[in-house]
Amino acid sequence: MRQSSYIIHRPEDTHDCISQFRAVLTETHKSILITIYTTATDQGFIADLTRRLGEAFPAASILGCMTTDVIRRGEVHEDTTIVSFSLFEKSEVRVLAFDNPDTMAEDGKKFCAEAMRIPHLAAINILGTLRDLDIQPFLDGLAPIDESVVIYGGGANTLESAPPCVITKDKIIEKGLAALLLIGPELHVHASLNFGWKPLGREFTITKMTGVHVLEEIDHQPAAQIYEKYLGILPDEHFSRDTLAFPVFVQRGDSYIARHTVDAREDGALLFIADLHEGETIRLSYGDPREMIEDAKASCADLAEFRPEAISILSCYAHRMFLRDDVKFELSPFRDVAPSHGFYTYGEIYRFAGKVGIHNMMILTVGLREGEKPTEPLPVRGEMPSRLKDSMLLVERLVHFVGATTAELETANRELDHMARTDRLTQIANRGETETVLKRAVAFSHEHQTPLSVLMLDLDDFKKVNDTYGHDIGDLVLTETSKVLRAHVRQGDTVGRWGGEEFLVVLPGADANAAQRIAERIRKNIAALRVLPDGRPFTGSFGIACIAPNEPFEDFYRRVDYALYEAKHSGKNRVLLATVPNNTQYLKDDVFGDF
Repeated sequence: MRQSSYIIHRPEDTHDCISQFRAVLTETHKSILITIYTTATDQGFIADLTRRLGEAFPAASILGCMTTDVIRRGEVHEDTTIVSFSLFEKSEVRVLAFDNPDTMAEDGKKFCAEAMRIPHLAAINILGTLRDLDIQPFLDGLAPIDESVVIYGGGANTLESAPPCVITKDKIIEKGLAALLLIGPELHVHASLNFGWKPLGREFTITKMTGVHVLEEIDHQPAAQIYEKYLGILPDEHFSRDTLAFPVFVQRGDSYIARHTVDAREDGALLFIADLHEGETIRLSYGDPREMIEDAKASCADLAEFRPEAISILSCYAHRMFLRDDVKFELSPFRDVAPSHGFYTYGEIYRFAGKVGIHNMMILTVGLREGEKPTEPLPVRGEMPSRLKDSMLLVERLVHFVGATTAELETANRELDHMARTDRLTQIANRGETETVLKRAVAFSHEHQTPLSVLMLDLDDFKKVNDTYGHDIGDLVLTETSKVLRAHVRQGDTVGRWGGEEFLVVLPGADANAAQRIAERIRKNIAALRVLPDGRPFTGSFGIACIAPNEPFEDFYRRVDYALYEAKHSGKNRVLLATVPNNTQYLKDDVFGDF
């Protein structure tokens, strides 16, 4: 395939564009795709341009959109229109338009069914009017498409009040989308991502949403307060601009993805173009200029290895606004890899964790190639500036400061969290953490009807140890007991210090027999310890209870506590298992063989 692009400033430039492409047009092509990215909002100009291109190349498909700035050959162009011709020698392209806002979900399912019937489908490029329409219902319908098919795209964008439109051969779409299907057994498509934003500060929880686009409350407070409190950004007419460098990160699985706030309401709610959900964990984030540039170089190297014949660049407008003149360092590496074109998006469309969705703050770089890649290497010569612009240099210094302090804060928070949940002496879970784990285990057992047992241990005659040998030896006995407990429970069990010389072990999934085996194993190993100065042993008494169906937490705890009480008052150094509730025999003496 080959790609040629032309700049159009005035309507009369269209004639030169058509003439220049005709001069390089060959008869061996199978299909032509004409891509239009324009900063113009005059629909009359756009309609005339698409009409003239369609008449000149009647077999060609046309797809494009309005944007704030266009990208061509690794450079940004303002106030202009780019027309690109992609000539496919062996592959086919089709453009389908969907402009009924009321049937997005149904259209998505129908389109998916049609796409899945197409042999050798390589990629789908979607351009939509994300600012004025929620196209997520359409994108949800694409989930069944095989993940080998690259799905990517972006939202039309303008800085003016005019609606940002999507362009096809026959339509200018104000509310809807167009989908380009790229088809061919020898067509190869490779997408690469770069980001450049980092999490900032502590985590928050979404506590109230209206739908999936209106965030009402964060930690039960009006959502906009997060920007006012931590960044001094007020919910005024400049809110969207001022928050551009500080998107919200939302945790999905093991990763964070970004969400940019597009507006703030008077009641403190935040509006987003991409989905959020109650209960999700979020953080503020900030832009790192050098990381953006480094990420772009990495994406370029990735594409260079793929050896594309053409590159499409879909960049979030935030990158343009944040880097300003230094955005050239982000784009220039692609100049030497292959002919490139692109635009600045209002949201990026990409498949993430099995779902096709709308993202923010990313750059998507998509390489296309027909046939096998050449074997010779392709060097990447993108430069990393030794010094950014003065304004961006200040940002870079602040980024370094914020990064360092954020790392220190995260470390301190992890340490404080560990201290809050851990017993200082024994380094096992403390009473509060153990009780939390136990309550969760009880709830899980009731919900899923799974076994749950609890083991409670009290060291026998511990007061005599302290009185005879001193508290240092008493502390040693407690720490050595803790080591035995940790060494002889299963992975997934929780060992906690319940208070003084009492310990509690939560045994999820363990029935009475398993709990008794574990308790007896621990009892024998504690009795075998020799840490007292005169070599005398010390022992422990154990109570065990296995939860009954729908048994309340308080009753469950009362049974294991009573079992321990009876073990201590019926001989010590023994294990007693509490019987099921409402049984006349509350306790059963344990008799074991060797474990």
